[in-house]
Amino acid sequence: MRKKSRITALVLAAVMALTACSSKPASTATSEADKPASAGTESGSASGAETGKPASTNDNGEKVLRIGTYMPVTTLVPWKTTSDGDGYIIRQIYHTLLEMNKQSEFAPGLAKSWECSEDGKVWTFHLRDDIYWQTGNDLFGDEKVQVTAEDVKFSFEYYLDPAHESVRYTGLADTIDKIEVVDDFTIKFYTKDIDVLFEYKMYQNYIIPKKGIDENWDFAAFPVGSGAYKFVEHVVDTRVLLEKNEDFWLEPALDKIEFKIITDKSVSSIALQNQEIDITLALLPTDIPAVVSKDFLKIDNNGGSLRWIGFNCKDELFQDKELRRALTMAVDVDGAVKAVYANDAGIDLAIRGYSVVTPERPGYDGELCKAETPVYDPKAAQEKLESIGWKKGSDGIYEKDGQKLKFTLQVGNNDSNREKMAVIVSSQLKAIGVDCTAQTVEWGTHSSDVKDGNVQMYIMGGYSNLDGPLRLMHSNETVLSPNCGYADPELDSVLDEAWRTIDYDARCKLIAKASAMFASGTAHLADWYEYSQTGYNVRVKDFDYATVYQPLCSSQRNVTVE
Repeated sequence: MRKKSRITALVLAAVMALTACSSKPASTATSEADKPASAGTESGSASGAETGKPASTNDNGEKVLRIGTYMPVTTLVPWKTTSDGDGYIIRQIYHTLLEMNKQSEFAPGLAKSWECSEDGKVWTFHLRDDIYWQTGNDLFGDEKVQVTAEDVKFSFEYYLDPAHESVRYTGLADTIDKIEVVDDFTIKFYTKDIDVLFEYKMYQNYIIPKKGIDENWDFAAFPVGSGAYKFVEHVVDTRVLLEKNEDFWLEPALDKIEFKIITDKSVSSIALQNQEIDITLALLPTDIPAVVSKDFLKIDNNGGSLRWIGFNCKDELFQDKELRRALTMAVDVDGAVKAVYANDAGIDLAIRGYSVVTPERPGYDGELCKAETPVYDPKAAQEKLESIGWKKGSDGIYEKDGQKLKFTLQVGNNDSNREKMAVIVSSQLKAIGVDCTAQTVEWGTHSSDVKDGNVQMYIMGGYSNLDGPLRLMHSNETVLSPNCGYADPELDSVLDEAWRTIDYDARCKLIAKASAMFASGTAHLADWYEYSQTGYNVRVKDFDYATVYQPLCSSQRNVTVE
């Protein structure tokens, strides 16, 4: 079946922003430029009409898409990369068996269809019969060589050899038992056990040519795949150029794609406004108003990233669920999110969340989780504290059995938004008599402290992929979850069942149930979803899913420029 004393300054800024924030509810709707301004009115920007030829054409009249990326290339070897910056390029050159659409559903890639056996342990993929390795290079010359099931088998067996140091070796080795070629365009994978994320692994691993390995081809310097666009050149820290693969099964709508490496996001924003590039992949909040003021530009996001404030549930203080609930009731999370992510353009850079599953992922049910989440009510929070034995001392701080209600909220120094959130939360807790101190530490120290449980309360982000819910909510420490000691055997049981349920809809219901149970346990004081913004020219078409991490020419879309 197919499945679809930095802190002081931050205190002042954050509290002032919270006071001024709007009461208008946050929305997940995509915002676009609807307030055009005259060209050249923004500092450092000018319209294409003034600068001459639009960025979408070159001297030969070719359709060229110019993309500004802030991430330099680390490697173009497809089994070595873990960087999104690499992936933007590699995804255009190579096939994976499956792709993913904007609803986080798997879609045809090299495989045109696929199914899983009733016992969940045999996956059969039916490949397209019109895919060829790219020509015009020293590996294949001008010879059109078909990509077959043998190539798929070779690729995965290559990755399954630890000597080749695939970054995804462990995930594949833990899952795959054997691989069988049925015919030229049919292949079967036998798994050691049920793995509901097997399709995700097929989406993550690229198909490579055996001939390249046999001939010791330099994939880092000159990648060769079977995708819609062929590699031309890589100028380190400057640009990567791709060109149309004339032999692709679908004619690519672009003649060339140029990735311009612009590490300064503000500079990339100016280049977008000047129409020197067509897309910039990450806009700073301060640059958004200038971008949306241009009638020839649009902005969009490609999904939320989870952010959360967590309790260390192994800490003696926070083992008490009722205390955790009381503290949660004392914080205006909605107001804090609005204050931290406020911007003059009125764009929703983040929204309040109630589930550790982001809205774009299977199993999200925000309303179900919201029903289990304590409501903001500072007075009721104090009443609850008093009902469980906490009383205010002469200094106005709650205490119990000689112990002050005092702790540290730790945050890494890699994200100013999280630092601002920590300051707001600590100030609101202090307002009701809780001595909470926001503390910023070096990022490496912070991540290690969270992993080792050496924090009391903390802020983290990530785990927004398909396997995130399992890793975040399960008490099994082997899944490398930063849930800081929260454990619920019943929740673990639901998660285990979800990750053994092949049926997509049934699994989504189980994930939603698990996330509601997790919300009820109040392991997190707050959840929210942060949305980075992509800016692009209105000339860019068929780009409704605003990401270049997915192929720009595929069964799902064929991006072009007018």
